[in-house]
Amino acid sequence: MTHIDNSSIVIRPGRRDDAPFIGKTITEAMGLELCVGLADGEENLHKILKLFADLAVTETAQYSYKNTLVAVDKEDKRIGAIIGYDGAGLREMRKDFIAKANELLDWNVTVEEADSWEPEAKPDEIYLDSLYVVPEYRNRGIASSLIKTAIEKHRNIGKPYGLLVEPNNEKAHKLYKELGFKEDGVNNFCGEPMLHLSYQC
Repeated sequence: MTHIDNSSIVIRPGRRDDAPFIGKTITEAMGLELCVGLADGEENLHKILKLFADLAVTETAQYSYKNTLVAVDKEDKRIGAIIGYDGAGLREMRKDFIAKANELLDWNVTVEEADSWEPEAKPDEIYLDSLYVVPEYRNRGIASSLIKTAIEKHRNIGKPYGLLVEPNNEKAHKLYKELGFKEDGVNNFCGEPMLHLSYQC
């Protein structure tokens, strides 16, 4: 566990009972527009939250609690989270996402069809997938601490770190650059162009 600046806020490994918060973390990181697109309409957004919460308790999924760090306050209230994993395992981990999306969103996608999607994570990087801090706890260094703790968690793997950020998200871009991330290209995520940033320890 990591304590933040001698405060009562702690960053700990994710647990199965964090699943609803992990689901919220993913949808908040993705943004409303992308979630509505995935759900095929705003009236189906509850299915997206269930999708990611279900995946959070699936140990082999990319969005598993095992790939998550959670920030909590002194009452153990969840106030932030980050998901990160080795990009080399994305194809295998994505199978759980496809199966659950087929079930909940009435998709009919095969693993082979998903191979044509542009991968958000590169195989030669640790991918920081989703980052979220609840609004009332922002601007306290929690996001930075979550990123730094995720970097430490995966340091022994010896790969650089990568993430995607929307081109117009200036606040996030500033945060990542302050932490040493550098822009090195563009990836499409769900059909939307995203800036790819990387960090080398």
